[in-house]
Amino acid sequence: MKKSTQQFIMIIVILVLGNSGIYFVTAYSQMQESSDVPSQIQTMLFATAAIVYLPLGIWMIKNNLHSRAPYVIASLVSLALIGLYAVSRTVSLPLVGIQEDVGIVDILAKITQGSIIVISLLLLRNWKNAKIAISQ
Repeated sequence: MKKSTQQFIMIIVILVLGNSGIYFVTAYSQMQESSDVPSQIQTMLFATAAIVYLPLGIWMIKNNLHSRAPYVIASLVSLALIGLYAVSRTVSLPLVGIQEDVGIVDILAKITQGSIIVISLLLLRNWKNAKIAISQ
């Protein structure tokens, strides 16, 4: 396996596990902030995102390019969360309403999610070549 492929795998694992941590902290702070229904819905969303990213990161560590699945799933989850974020800032969602606050944590999470998508796509594009190199 090329050194660059190994580095991409390490970077994406760090980003995925880091994003899980960001969402765990955000869920905790949201839970402490308020206990009304919209806040509880947001807390559940953040906790679910954190729980989804954590096993994905572990799977990527153990996978070592034997399967494309964790990279595809991480890309789709990140894309869905970016889309939900954009919708929540432009459309009044039921129970939650329109969100107007944009913080440093929001920006950091979107940057890491965008990076997860880009690096996953790079790994998937080179997956066949890397797979051939591993088996030789």
